[in-house]
Amino acid sequence: MAQEKDCNSVSFFREAAPYIHSHRGKTFVVAFAGEVIAAPQFRQIVQDLAIISTLGARLILVHGTRPQIDERLTQNKLPIRLHKGIRVTDSATLLAAQEAIGFLRIRIENLLTHALNQPSLSSNGFGVVSGNFITARPLGIHDGVDYGYTGLVRKIHHSLLKQQLDSNNIVLLSPMGYSPTGEAYNLRYEQVAVAAAKAIKADKLIFLSHQPLNLPHEQTLEEARTRTIHNELLPVVIEALETDVERIHLLDAETDGALLLELYTRDGVGSMIASEQFERLRAATVEDISGILDLIRPLESAGTLIKRSREQLELEISNFHIITRDNEVIACVALYETDNPQIAELACLAVNPHYRGGNRGDKLLKHVAQLAQAQDKQKLLVLTTQTTDWFRERGFKKGTVEDLPDNKKSLYNYQRNSQVLFRNLV
Repeated sequence: MAQEKDCNSVSFFREAAPYIHSHRGKTFVVAFAGEVIAAPQFRQIVQDLAIISTLGARLILVHGTRPQIDERLTQNKLPIRLHKGIRVTDSATLLAAQEAIGFLRIRIENLLTHALNQPSLSSNGFGVVSGNFITARPLGIHDGVDYGYTGLVRKIHHSLLKQQLDSNNIVLLSPMGYSPTGEAYNLRYEQVAVAAAKAIKADKLIFLSHQPLNLPHEQTLEEARTRTIHNELLPVVIEALETDVERIHLLDAETDGALLLELYTRDGVGSMIASEQFERLRAATVEDISGILDLIRPLESAGTLIKRSREQLELEISNFHIITRDNEVIACVALYETDNPQIAELACLAVNPHYRGGNRGDKLLKHVAQLAQAQDKQKLLVLTTQTTDWFRERGFKKGTVEDLPDNKKSLYNYQRNSQVLFRNLV
């Protein structure tokens, strides 16, 4: 058991390494409800946030307060008033909100400071900063209901946020904003998170949900609109995606290490919703030939791939599958028949260097494996000179030239001396 655990740890670090590099210097807004703060696993979540910070990501944290405000109102025998799911904030409720925010801010800062100063994580310059970064305005009267001191975000002072992030500080935003005349307004933490992500042009906006997600791993805005599964974050997410936020990640706060697994593994553990499908995996057509050639020519020159002429590619285009991003071919793979009806060959797997680290090679591998299985193939064959380790890490085993189907054996180039690898599909 101990050996298996060690192997899992090694696999995680190998998988995480490129993401650690690519996330360094990126800005993430992480938002969580008051229910998440009250949960037993919140201390572990804070520890994971500290790890993410020390790995070089820039963090803005946004917290909610709903259960803590409700608790104070109940203790003081004051009514809890909601209209369409939004709190009606009178002067007594505003005081309860301010007390709750003060308490939670101190608690979060205390936990984060402790986590950042552990001997294994300690690094000079890391701190936690909170303050008045939000200008707000009143929500006003809707359906005849005066929301009182419930407000909307009017402005996020992004230059102040950037100064703190540039100083290696974690910024903690509370759902309280102030008007130029000095009024305080109770805000929804979800809207604060969205406004902050838009103002700072964050690379990721992540919500830790206290409710079961029951959502697919990836979906577009249109798919999210059609879902009937109830989750209180979905309306906020849809509204954000309809404006300037491109992608939002939803994570189950009860999943141990959800933040680390989402950010530093290929498949993640949450649900990612995008405003549109930026990337498509599809069968290639003759219109894609120029894009494929632009992609594979450098690899052919380096000897990683065998050379293909435009004429050959035109004849074989039905074997190719590509990933496009904004209509640009950024990755490709081919699947060929062999003389052995049980074996298919994977060939010409290539990913644009600017888009490596996003699991695109794995997506193409998974796609052609599924295609081969649908054709009742039992094995996937690949011949490679420079990417043996990548394929072996994904379940391919070494074979010999003698194991090749007859047509591949007769064409084998002993000068290239390619490694012969197989992976079982059943």
